[in-house]
Amino acid sequence: MTGMWSGCVTNSGGVLQGAPPRTTITWALAVVLWFGAAPLAAQVRGGTTGSTTTTASPPYRITSDGRFEYDVSVGDAVKVDGILDDAAWLHAQVIELPYESNPGDNTAAPVSTACMVSFDDRNLYLACEADDSDPSGIRAYITDRDDIGGHDRVVFAIDPFNDARRAFEFGVSALGVQSDAVFSQGGGQNGGGAQSDASWDAIWASAGRITETGYVVEASIPFKSLRFPSHDGIQSWGFYVRRAWPRSESVETRSMFWDRSDSCVLCQANLLTGFHDIAPGRNLQFTPTLTSGRTDSREDFPSGKIVNGDLSRDIGLDAVWGVTTDLTLNATVNPDFSQVEADVAQLGVNSRFALFFPEKRPFFLEGADFFQTPLSAVFTRTIADPTFGTKLTGKRGQNAAGLIVAQDEVNNLLFPGDISSSGASIDQSVITTVGRFRRDVGGSSTVGGLYAGREANGYFNRVGGVDGFFRLRPALTAQVQYLHSETKYGAEIAGTSGQPRGRFSGDAATVRLTYRTRKWSAQWDARSLGAGFRTDAGFTPQVDVRGTNAWLNRVFWANGQSWFTSLVASSGFWHSQNQGGRLIGEGFWANFSYNGPKQTRLWINPNFRRQFFGTEEHEFRQMWFGASITPNGNLTLGFSGQVGGAIDFNNARKADEVRLSPNLNVRIGRRVDLRFSHTFQRLSNEGVRTLRATLTQVRAVYNFSPRSFVRVIVQYRDTNRNPEQFENSRIDRSRTALFTQFLFSYKVNPQTVLFLGYSDNRNAFTDFQFREIGLTQANRSLFLKLGYAVRP
Repeated sequence: MTGMWSGCVTNSGGVLQGAPPRTTITWALAVVLWFGAAPLAAQVRGGTTGSTTTTASPPYRITSDGRFEYDVSVGDAVKVDGILDDAAWLHAQVIELPYESNPGDNTAAPVSTACMVSFDDRNLYLACEADDSDPSGIRAYITDRDDIGGHDRVVFAIDPFNDARRAFEFGVSALGVQSDAVFSQGGGQNGGGAQSDASWDAIWASAGRITETGYVVEASIPFKSLRFPSHDGIQSWGFYVRRAWPRSESVETRSMFWDRSDSCVLCQANLLTGFHDIAPGRNLQFTPTLTSGRTDSREDFPSGKIVNGDLSRDIGLDAVWGVTTDLTLNATVNPDFSQVEADVAQLGVNSRFALFFPEKRPFFLEGADFFQTPLSAVFTRTIADPTFGTKLTGKRGQNAAGLIVAQDEVNNLLFPGDISSSGASIDQSVITTVGRFRRDVGGSSTVGGLYAGREANGYFNRVGGVDGFFRLRPALTAQVQYLHSETKYGAEIAGTSGQPRGRFSGDAATVRLTYRTRKWSAQWDARSLGAGFRTDAGFTPQVDVRGTNAWLNRVFWANGQSWFTSLVASSGFWHSQNQGGRLIGEGFWANFSYNGPKQTRLWINPNFRRQFFGTEEHEFRQMWFGASITPNGNLTLGFSGQVGGAIDFNNARKADEVRLSPNLNVRIGRRVDLRFSHTFQRLSNEGVRTLRATLTQVRAVYNFSPRSFVRVIVQYRDTNRNPEQFENSRIDRSRTALFTQFLFSYKVNPQTVLFLGYSDNRNAFTDFQFREIGLTQANRSLFLKLGYAVRP
């Protein structure tokens, strides 16, 4: 349901960033706290916490909260080669995966999987033997790490604090390619449901091997790559294993019984007990980096010559220190925060608000989920060119805290409004400070506070507030947050951007209720953001808005039927207005989708909306639709689009819009990956074309090994406008941009890397008088990056 409401701003879960008046939010918060008080008191998981010392338990013991607990025996060192002949595995306890969790509902697993866990004083060892009746059908490819979606794979989830809030995920494909992520149980910006953040990277070893009966995976995870409680005695960790078996259906099996009517996944995890005498050691890591590059630019476009730029040589240092087993300090000096991966291309030719691009820089990624809240007050990509940065994160008992301080040489500002946003970048030194505190309440609820501030000469933005995530019932969760901001822009920037002069303030609040079971799900969301509210360290492109959003979803499972896997029907509505009561937008939508054999998905989404822009309200209907199919592991076809009414934001009038987006993913053998995507957008007024835009991207990768690849990306963007249909008739008739990038990558691990790349930008245009400039190179760049992680 993401992105259905183009008349308003949505977050990553498609939730409207607007809410009803403050009295409604206050009333809703009171209801949440009233009905949540009793169940919160009873949420402690069987009377145990992650810091409680226990005694060793017999194999398969059932705990007081109904979870299986496995006894982990101390083993010898393991050679990670995908061959399970080490002494540590000879007498290790077997953990089976007996449940099919998707599409089945804890039915018998269609394939057998036997896993084992062991450890010594330095490493945690994991292994699985995954049987398959047809090993020739195993889908496994040589890819870069974290790119094993759609592969046969096994994923280990480890919750060292056993607190049902956060787990580390380690995935290994049938060919040994690894992935890792942080699994967060609740909170954040996704409506309270569980989510995995694959941007987190750890240093560990993995191997995989296809056999005559299936495949084998093996992994070794250093304790210095984990965070866990520091206390004497025996520890018990939350743990479960899931296996992906992608065939005609995308089947998943698990070691745990997963009740879909319980929103807390980690509350239902298995337990590993028997950990003792373990520590991360000195837990120091130093990663010096060398970055060198040169950018040549055509200063007088298009007739001037390309001028060679200066060759830059920058030396930086990243350092990580495990102050304790559960407190980590990250520091960086002169970091290389350049983007090696090109941002996902987006069309923004008829949009009102700033586009969102995800964070990809390693320094900010570790522990990033901890700083996420329903209102996006922290968005680290606002820190563009830092000279230094420090980050402290950790958890002790029920309390977790984090602190980020960074000095930036560029002040990136976003100026939000009720129906549009703008921005500016100022060359001035600015200090960003983010502080976060969170306390566990009961078994899986939390309350917390946040501060996010930016300070510079003549400028500041300070944001602070409180938030909470509450598990009211097994299937019902609630999120609440309140923030207050104080802002002062410099006189020059305030004058040129139309922002208030002097000091001004604003408030923002949100409340969200989410209900999820296997068959039913529903959500109600309300927000209110004042006109003076700003989050310059975050991403809030719309303010002066209040409104509500609600949806209901029903899933019909196959239950033995062969022609479909599931059928889904859902509907919802949204409404938003500014703080003065003027309508911004409202609408109603429905969605119907089919999931069937060969991983086929078809969906259709009719919606009706009323939206204000310019000086009047506009009513129109839209039809969104899409389809995808994965007939085998080597081919995926997809298509999405929309047709119907829209608003021409450039000319403040109603229009007709067509948007079509086909995509294709082809694998050739186990090493070549080709991906193609295309977007076509057409805007017209009474049958006369106003605008036509296309965006095409081709991505080709050859993987030498899981550590090394070469990649080529080509992005072609073409925009054609009809000046006669624009209020400003002196606009360019067409603009074309061609971006190419070549990259060679070699990674020993996520921090020990070699990148060598080249990129090129070419532009063309035709002005309103038909004067034409052909595709001409505007600039070119060559770059080299070396990084080497040292762990003494």
